[in-house]
Amino acid sequence: MLKNHFISNSIVSSTEMPAKLGYSTYALKMVDPFEALPKIREIGYEAIEICLRNGWPTSPNEFDISSQKSLSKLSERLGFPSPIFFGSINVCSTEKSRDEMVKDTLKKFRMARELHYDDTPILITTTPGNHAPPWDSGKEEIKDAFLRLGDLASNHEVTIAIEAHAGTDFETPDKAIWLVEQTQHPNLKLDLDISHFYVEGADVEYSVNLCAPHSVMIHIKDGVIENGQVKYCLTGEGTIDIAGFVSSLQKNGIGHLPIYAEVSVQQSENINYNPWDTAQFCFDALDLARKQTK
Repeated sequence: MLKNHFISNSIVSSTEMPAKLGYSTYALKMVDPFEALPKIREIGYEAIEICLRNGWPTSPNEFDISSQKSLSKLSERLGFPSPIFFGSINVCSTEKSRDEMVKDTLKKFRMARELHYDDTPILITTTPGNHAPPWDSGKEEIKDAFLRLGDLASNHEVTIAIEAHAGTDFETPDKAIWLVEQTQHPNLKLDLDISHFYVEGADVEYSVNLCAPHSVMIHIKDGVIENGQVKYCLTGEGTIDIAGFVSSLQKNGIGHLPIYAEVSVQQSENINYNPWDTAQFCFDALDLARKQTK
């Protein structure tokens, strides 16, 4: 049975209530979205992220307008604020493939608007993409690519939340801050995905202090680097001090932003993966942490 204490769509300060918890359908490639959303709500999550990546059932290349409208109504009925979106945009696409990238991006923007029904920002997160050049020699190129994306997003009232990513050349909070401060575009902000900074050895409190003023989204999982390879694990399975992370968010004035549990494909593509045990495990870990910071 679904819980009946649905949250308001309005944004409140962290002093009025504990952090809201969200879940990303990036973890649910194998689940019908119309089954997924009610189950996510039943577990106790209060916010939802929809994955737009190709290969997922909610990719706009597969998920038609009628389905988008129906999912929007379901999300609103369940008491979720408007979804945020896992965009997976190939921002730094080559000149040859740029037209195709823009076409794909516009589909994602239109779907994001279709599923939007309140006064929260329309948020889509993405890394620089598979064609990003090396940071030291190509950061200006990355900056210019995001500026083009920011202009496109502005035309559709979308905000892009830039995500740094462990195991790539764009992996530290300092690089994330450089990019958002150099672009200074109103439609370019940060996705504070603490797992990527933590895996690369950055201190949690330092990362939050640095990125909070520019952050509009919060993600968490956990992991380590072993033999030069990133090894992710579930939120609550690793060594991140989750309660300390939640406390840092509150101290930096972004405790009102939902914290979205994300599950890597390293887990979700495992033959023994159970999507609902996983979702429950992540919720329990985050719920305990937020209760410890009340």
